[in-house]
Amino acid sequence: MLGKDPWRDVVELHRRLAYVPGDVSLWPGMTGGEAIDLLGSLRGGLDEARRKDLLERFELDPTKRGRQYSKGNRQKVAIVAALASDVELLILDEPTSGLDPLMENVFQEVVGEAKARGASVLLSSHIMSEVETLADRLSIIRDGKIVQTGTLTDLQKGSRTTIHATFTQPVTDHALQGLKDVHVDGPRLTATVDTALVGDAMGRLTPFGITALTVEPPSLESLFLRLYEPVAADEKTS
Repeated sequence: MLGKDPWRDVVELHRRLAYVPGDVSLWPGMTGGEAIDLLGSLRGGLDEARRKDLLERFELDPTKRGRQYSKGNRQKVAIVAALASDVELLILDEPTSGLDPLMENVFQEVVGEAKARGASVLLSSHIMSEVETLADRLSIIRDGKIVQTGTLTDLQKGSRTTIHATFTQPVTDHALQGLKDVHVDGPRLTATVDTALVGDAMGRLTPFGITALTVEPPSLESLFLRLYEPVAADEKTS
């Protein structure tokens, strides 16, 4: 990791990385501010201006003691301690567990700022929207093994795009060739098509007078569920 042996060079590596777990435990009698400073000292100190800014943006009171914090506020303590440090690598394991949607948005903003400063971020999350927003490259893990990896665009290429369209004229069977899961309700059509063939499909449908059109590329959630479908099928037959 970072060119070092995680066992032999553990002290040096702790100065170069920060970790936020999905379930943070704090020292009950220590204030949040003291915990942030202690964790920061393991990494050679904190950027004080950034520490102050993060406390304000996450609306965290650093004078409360660990025993007084809710689940979400304990997460905030760990997040502030990690992001106020000048580290090369951030390891974030379900970091927004317990945060409300507003604080999740703040988290995404500050992680984006860390990336802009040059930090690498390894994020493990089941919140698909969070991953889609933050990840440059992503991997999907099943049964402890990586089953697919790449950019979101890479992963979408082998999947299906959903088309919703409304027409002024009836669509012929020939125009529907290559479409799957076709449902026609009067002038409205819903169907799926291989993402690589969307252009061809639109070329066949356009002559029928499209008055409304929505093209939805596969979301990360749909890709994730598709990769897990065989497991679900096996469980049903067992």
